[in-house]
Amino acid sequence: MQKFLAGVFFVLLALPLAAQEKAPEKRAAWPLSLADGLPKELPGYAAAPTDPLPDTDENEMGVFTQVARFYQRIESPTVTRQFQLVVQDYGKDKNLEAEIRKAVAEAATHPSVEARDVMVGGLKAFAVTDRSSGNPTTLVTVIVLPSRLVLAQGANVDRDTALKLLSHVDFKQIAASK
Repeated sequence: MQKFLAGVFFVLLALPLAAQEKAPEKRAAWPLSLADGLPKELPGYAAAPTDPLPDTDENEMGVFTQVARFYQRIESPTVTRQFQLVVQDYGKDKNLEAEIRKAVAEAATHPSVEARDVMVGGLKAFAVTDRSSGNPTTLVTVIVLPSRLVLAQGANVDRDTALKLLSHVDFKQIAASK
């Protein structure tokens, strides 16, 4: 009888644990789901203690909703590298590529700015690095959907480093966010 009771006890103890392991992962509702594809951590960088809530704003391309994650690496008292990943959604009917190309072409007219078309995760992207202050400031814009962008903004981060850090983004998950 004791073996039977011990067996029942362990089965009852194991059932809640098994249920926890199989429980589906809770997914955030839109617009928070836009951040699901952004990494919580980046190698060599400390993540901000909290992520800002979704924000709605407007720029020359229209009204957008965005989510962001911020990371930084302090290398010495005088060297800090900051990196921010932002997902911006402009709504279904928007196609942003022409406006982005125009902005990148305009930025490239400045002598201290280098602009390039690049591919990131099989997606069209534009990398712009400004070295006018001595330390590079890089902005990479990845077109995930015609109306949805991932922006990588790096202070004291060069283009190659920014592109490498972008490899940690799950673009498919960002594209699928609804």
